[in-house]
Parts: sequence; structure tokens; C-alpha cells
Amino acid sequence: MILRGERTILRPIDISDIDRLLNINDEEVRQYLLSVFPLNRIREEEWVKNLYASQRDIVFAIVPVETNQLVGTTGLHSIDWVSRCAEFGIAITDRNYWNLGLGTEATQLTLKYAFEYLNMNRVQLRVYEYNHRAIRVYEKCGFVREGVLRKARYLKGEYHDVIVMGILAEEYFSRQS
Repeated sequence: MILRGERTILRPIDISDIDRLLNINDEEVRQYLLSVFPLNRIREEEWVKNLYASQRDIVFAIVPVETNQLVGTTGLHSIDWVSRCAEFGIAITDRNYWNLGLGTEATQLTLKYAFEYLNMNRVQLRVYEYNHRAIRVYEKCGFVREGVLRKARYLKGEYHDVIVMGILAEEYFSRQS
């Protein structure tokens, strides 16, 4: 499936995207991600191959319309098909594309897919308290703060809180009208 916005295309990740996926190792990018261990080409190839077999994860490449090159990923993880819940994740791994609105549009497209195509009831996420840019995007897209995992992230000698946010289908659809 391919999802199109004004500036952004979400498409399946391909093996040819591996080199650009490795931008995830940039220290400035990694500080915002839930998974923080460095990745290599072999691990990334395995991850891409396993994506197609996964029943619990759906991940898209984030591609600016004008370049057709991967600049990040977005997706739904740990999908519970019975309860119709999923965990949202996104990473713009190419810093040249930060602050251009691609993350907002990719989040909106992923939510559209979750609620309108997959019939999810709930999408949730976790975000570090210091990731103010992401928190603004999530709130703009309709996520609400639901709780805090206190001192759950250790980075550069300090513990940080993790904010839990969520959006329900009824909230998503009320925003669409």
C-alpha cells in the first residue's frame, strides 16, 4: 500500500533503502528513539526482510514527493488485532528534513491508515519528555497525554521521563469532520 500526502509519500520499505536507513545511527537522531543501540547493514537487511512476514508490525518509508528517497520511517507496532490497538512510531532519520512538516504529514497519514483502513480503536505512543518537537506534532495530530513513565530513560548521565500519549478512533473521526 502507498499513502500520499501533499509533500510526503508513505511506501513499503525496500532493501534498496538500507543505506539511508543507517542514518538511524546518527547520535543526534538516536537520542529521540526508543531503540538506541547502533545498527549495521546486516541487522537492517534482516529487519526489512522480517517486516513482510510480521503480523504485528506495519512500517512505511517516509519519502518526500520531490526526491523519492527515504528520509525516515513510520509505522504501527505491537498490533493487537483483537483489541484493535497499536503503538505508533516515527523517525525522520535524515536531519536535513527536520522542521519541514514531513513528520506531521506522515503522522496524519499513518493515523488515517490505522483508523480508516485497519479499523483500529486506539493508537498509542511513547515519547521522551525532552522531545518537544515531537510532542507538538503529536498534540497537533490529536494525541492526548495519558501518563508518565517516571525516569524511564537514561541518557548522558541523567534519567528522563517518558510520556505516554494516545488517540482513540472516536477522537480521530471527530477531528475529521
